[in-house]
Amino acid sequence: MIAVILAGGKGSRLAPVTNFLPKALVPINGSPILKLQFDQLRRIGISKAIVLTGYLSSSIKDFCKTYSGELEITCIETNSDWTPADRILASESIIGTEFFLIYCDNYVTNDEDLQSILTSNSELTFLIESRDKGNVKLDLNQRAYYLAGARKQSHNYVELGNIYIKTERFYDELRNTRDLPKTLQSFSEKYPCGYKIAKDSIISLSSFENYKKIVADRKIILLDRDGILLEKMPAREYLTKFSDYVPIYHNWSVLREISQLGIDFIIATNQPGIATGQVSEVFLQQLHTKLTSELTSYGINVLSIYVCKHHWDAGCNCRKPKAGMLIEAMEKFAINSNDTLYVGDEEKDSTAAVNAGIDYVLISRESKDKFAFTDLVHAKSTILSKILKID
Repeated sequence: MIAVILAGGKGSRLAPVTNFLPKALVPINGSPILKLQFDQLRRIGISKAIVLTGYLSSSIKDFCKTYSGELEITCIETNSDWTPADRILASESIIGTEFFLIYCDNYVTNDEDLQSILTSNSELTFLIESRDKGNVKLDLNQRAYYLAGARKQSHNYVELGNIYIKTERFYDELRNTRDLPKTLQSFSEKYPCGYKIAKDSIISLSSFENYKKIVADRKIILLDRDGILLEKMPAREYLTKFSDYVPIYHNWSVLREISQLGIDFIIATNQPGIATGQVSEVFLQQLHTKLTSELTSYGINVLSIYVCKHHWDAGCNCRKPKAGMLIEAMEKFAINSNDTLYVGDEEKDSTAAVNAGIDYVLISRESKDKFAFTDLVHAKSTILSKILKID
């Protein structure tokens, strides 16, 4: 049995989380949803997964290399503008005619629900759950009909993004329509399709607002970039090439330990090199994509990166020591000021935190601030006492 995971979409409805992170790596309670799916596939006895990538495919590929479970993983990179149908058809010879199709933004919480559809004798079997408006209806002969397009009250079940397929005829329909939902509709109209009703609910990354509800129990810490995550460049110089990209791994190790306690992170950084012309917008995007990808693979979940690109004389409200970036992040992610803090390395960082009405910790050998520490190792207990309210 082969599992095929569709992981090529841009996930625009999840922005800003997906600005630098592919949807498949969006964290759910500390783990990228793709890892949850990999672990589940192992538990239900599937030994091979094919991940069809597109948007930020290199981030997914790098993450898959770090996966330590007993699962054979193949990443197939496709054009980011392709449809799911395009991705499947391009990999038809590798996938074969019997496979378990999974959408990367849905996680089924009950293993038995997945195992139930894998025992079906139908050529195509849906996992469904009851809804007021859906895209699947059942007839008296226990046959499932799929509806492409807007959901309707006449279809009182919804398909959950987990489909067991075992027929060449699926590809015939897919080649005719070049559209996955239309294929599912036309196939279910021509041939009997099976179904299993899920016993438990699923986790669905359907929108940013829904995502905030899913991770509402996790705390969020705000981080500076340079001096905390990456080695700083000399004054008035900026990262302009990857050869100067130097992670501070002893800090990363501490952040990974903190992450395991139920905490995610958002980065807020001044980058006036954009305004001075020393740093290009394209490079900054590439840099932050690389940083987010590597932090994710390391076990540190970064939900977003906020950047002030203005010149230091511009008088904007976002450049630290002003609090604009921090306030924007807190409002967007509904972070209570009593439940977060900012970790920086300069006085402007602590001032920005005070201006935002939140606590702070400085990582600095020069500062005499009472909340200044030489490194994150020594700051860890203070950070945890502030964020988790524990001693």
